[in-house]
Order: sequence, then C-alpha cells, then structure tokens
Amino acid sequence: MRTRRQVVGALGASALMGWGARGAFAQQTVDGWPQRAVRVISPTATGGPGQNFRFYADHLKDTFGQSFVLENMPGGSGSVGCMTVARAAADGQTLLLASNSHIVLAPLVISGSPVNVKRDFVPIALMFTFPFLLVVNPDLGVKTLKEFVDYAKARPGQLNWGSPGVGTGGHLVTEVLLKRTGVTGQHIPYPGTTQQLLAAAAGTLQFTFDTPGNSKGVRDAGKVIALAVTGTKRSSSAPEVPTFKELGYEGFDDLHVANGLLAPVGTPDRIVRALNREMVKLNTSGTIRDRLVEASYDPGALAPEQYGAMIDRELKQWGDVVRETGVQIKS
Repeated sequence: MRTRRQVVGALGASALMGWGARGAFAQQTVDGWPQRAVRVISPTATGGPGQNFRFYADHLKDTFGQSFVLENMPGGSGSVGCMTVARAAADGQTLLLASNSHIVLAPLVISGSPVNVKRDFVPIALMFTFPFLLVVNPDLGVKTLKEFVDYAKARPGQLNWGSPGVGTGGHLVTEVLLKRTGVTGQHIPYPGTTQQLLAAAAGTLQFTFDTPGNSKGVRDAGKVIALAVTGTKRSSSAPEVPTFKELGYEGFDDLHVANGLLAPVGTPDRIVRALNREMVKLNTSGTIRDRLVEASYDPGALAPEQYGAMIDRELKQWGDVVRETGVQIKS
C-alpha cells in the first residue's frame, strides 16, 4: 500500500503530463464537486457567441471530472433561463451563461422584470467581450454609413431592423443609432442572433447589429454589408470597417456585449474560485484564447470581484442609455 506522501507525489508528477491529471487534482480542491454533470443554461436560442462555451466545456470536464452541458433556454428576453438558474440549488450544479443583455439591459428596460443580477447571482468569470457591427442587406445598394442614413431617412419608418430580443444589447444599440441619426424603422425581435442575422441576409430585415465574429461567414459571402463598428478600434476580423467615432458619431465607444458565467447566490466560494481559476487560465493562453481572438472576441481574465465591479459599471452605463433613448417596455 502506498503512503499518503507517495500518492501526493504521484499526483504532482502526473500533473505535468496533461489535462486529465490536473483535473484529478482540481477535483480534490473543491471537496467532491461536481457530483454529476453540470447544467450550464444559456437564456437564448441556439447559435451565436454563447456557443463558444462548448470550447471551454471539454477542458472543464477534463479538469473537474464531470460534463458541463450547455442548454439553451430562450424566452422573456432572457428571463426564463435566468430565473431557472436563480431558483436552482446553490450547489454549483446549475450555472448561468449570460450576456449583459440578459442580466443588465433587459431588467433595465422591461418594467417588472423578475431578473435582478445583484440579488440573484454571484459572478464567476467574464468569458469575453465583443463590439457591435452594423450590417445591412445588399439590396439597399448602400456601401457607407452616410449612404445608409440618407437612404433610410428618405424612407421614414419603412425599414425593418432586428435584435435578439427586447431589451438586449442589439436592441438598445440600435435605439442609440436611431436617436443619433434620425433614422426610423420597425423593430422585429428574434429569439437569437443567428436567426436575426439570417433574416438580414434574406432581406426580411434591412439592417441590424450583429458581431464581427458571428457575421463573418455571411459577410464574406456578400449576403450582408458591414458599415460601422462600435468600440475604440476597428475589429481584427473586419479591419476595413470604420468605427462610429471615425465616422463622426459619438457615444458608441463603450457599447459592447459581455458574456460571462454566473451561479445562484449562495454558491460556495470554493466552487466559484475553482471555476474562475480555470476560466482565466483558458482565456490567458492556449487554443481557446487563440480561437476567440481570431474570431474578434476579447477574452476576459477577471477575478469574480472584478467581474462583479464590471457588472456594476454596466448597470450605470446602460441605465444612462435607457434614459437617453427612453426605451421602456411593460412586461
């Protein structure tokens, strides 16, 4: 029989050999968690940036010894999925994969929203952030933002635009665009970003906001035309597309989407810290980081407290946007 010292020594040596050994060590540091497969609920339809969590899931399974199963649960501008997690046991077996659209924006816009990120959740880790990209259907015949604005203003209220739901980032950034340019149109909400993008490509929508990474294939095929991007710099996957600021429009620098992992309030700190350590490692170097950067996502490397502080800032920032645009929807 091996002594405790021999067992610990064997684990330490094998940890140098790969993910499996590191996973065995990590399981011991969180007192047996997880006991079974972990549900990771995304409060939006299948497709879009949230699907990148599948890259993380394989590595987390190797590390913690159980599957991390991504489950899409759209509805209520994210409230259905969010509240399913909020009401789950705080044992680390049910997690929320949400964007700021679901946990910050929608509750600010929808009166009576049941979601309260400060009350219901504990932040684990920021996955990534990314800018908004304005795209239009090619049939409009416009190639620049100015041409689009002129085209739309000559047809007040006649153009359709989409978003992945009322109160989402795609909804509010478009409201900012309308207010700053004087363009008007009809809002058509979709259950997710993929459906919205395909509608723009098909001509059901004349314009919409998506992301540089998610829209790349459709843009490369010439099915939509990109006109401008939010943020302070151009996107690496669409370097030919200018920022709104370059085109003379202020107020778009800090508008972005942030996807992160959260847990029901009361989840043990040891579980939160263990997950955060692994997410930060994956975002700092290696294949996952490379994939994200290549697709124009900015990987996060924040401690839980830092991610929480970021959420606080966004509550204020997007609250200002809501007041500016006057968007308010009754639930």
